[in-house]
Amino acid sequence: MKTKLLLFLCLLATIPGFAQMGTIDKQNFKTVALSKDQAGNLIIKKWVVPIRYKVYTGKVAYSSTEIDSIFSQVKALTSLDIAPAKSEDEVNFSVFLGGKNDFGAQIPSAIAQSFSQLGGTYYKFNGKGEIYQAIDLITVPNFSDQLAARSAIRKSIIKLFGFFTPLENYPTSVFYSQNNNVVKFDSYDIFLIRLLYGPRFTPGMTAEQLDEVLGKM
Repeated sequence: MKTKLLLFLCLLATIPGFAQMGTIDKQNFKTVALSKDQAGNLIIKKWVVPIRYKVYTGKVAYSSTEIDSIFSQVKALTSLDIAPAKSEDEVNFSVFLGGKNDFGAQIPSAIAQSFSQLGGTYYKFNGKGEIYQAIDLITVPNFSDQLAARSAIRKSIIKLFGFFTPLENYPTSVFYSQNNNVVKFDSYDIFLIRLLYGPRFTPGMTAEQLDEVLGKM
């Protein structure tokens, strides 16, 4: 699986369309990569520290195999240190599958209040724009079918890697704002993920600084 993914990425790098970014590509990247800090300024937020994730299952059992696959794919695309947590103490990315009342004190009530009937996401970042904690709740039983649940899981996990603003103009993307039952990263998603986690863009970078870099691409 990993070998096939790496081969795909090598092929992707040779696609002429991604060799030079067009105006729409740059705008799409700005849309997904920028979000507000505590002062309301648009900045880049991304992970730098190692990610140790754990999947918690509520009353309805759900296999974590696909979630492990998603994290594995993101690891390959971002070069982040991502692995399942070996103990509760090291968990900094929690994925809860079930209703918010299924997990008691594991999800603080102040956080749970901000989640909808379908779940939600929560994260913390420091003054440098570095994300260091993430909570993802997906109320699997409330989705219309398994495909919709699988799509929601993938979309919410990748969102917590710094892609907090959805796209409105790319219906086949995992970043699309509406439900689209996407259960894999397409080539454009891969392009955007790799771009954010490439060396050109650092946590805390402002919209103006991002524009300056994009102007040279």
